[in-house]
Amino acid sequence: MKSTRPVAVITGAARGIGKGCALELARGGFNLLINDRPDADSVEKLHITQQECLAEGVEVICFPADVGDLSLHEEMLDAAQNQWGRLDCLLNNAGISVKKRGDLLDLEPDSFDQNIAINTRAPFFLAQAFSKRLLAQPKPEAELPHRSIIFVSSINAIMLAMNRGEYTIAKTAVS
Repeated sequence: MKSTRPVAVITGAARGIGKGCALELARGGFNLLINDRPDADSVEKLHITQQECLAEGVEVICFPADVGDLSLHEEMLDAAQNQWGRLDCLLNNAGISVKKRGDLLDLEPDSFDQNIAINTRAPFFLAQAFSKRLLAQPKPEAELPHRSIIFVSSINAIMLAMNRGEYTIAKTAVS
């Protein structure tokens, strides 16, 4: 199905900033693919976000998945592109905090690796896959101001959180 509406893919859309962005884009007329973690609580909240966006008169696909699983990125983008025939905006919002707050000198490798995987690696490779598709799409007849890739970071990217070193490092990388 070919859509005349712009299409946005939003990660971390079940709550907070991601949900707020989904609602605003829906109000702006975007069809949406919204994503969040596949745990029961997140899926329930993702479906609530979907219902609120549907009330704005747009189409919305829920795609619960761990964005840290890079093998799911193509499947997620396929779902949007197959449904609407286009991609216009990627909002990389999904993120995690630290497992245990503490001194940087006591940082555990698994907490560091998990923060880098979700907060830096996943958004980079999702943006890479999205960019390849965006560049392969024919240019719209009228250039829309909607083609964009957005990375949501944190104030901790510029202001060190003394007890969340791995989070600060990961968010600085996407700023």
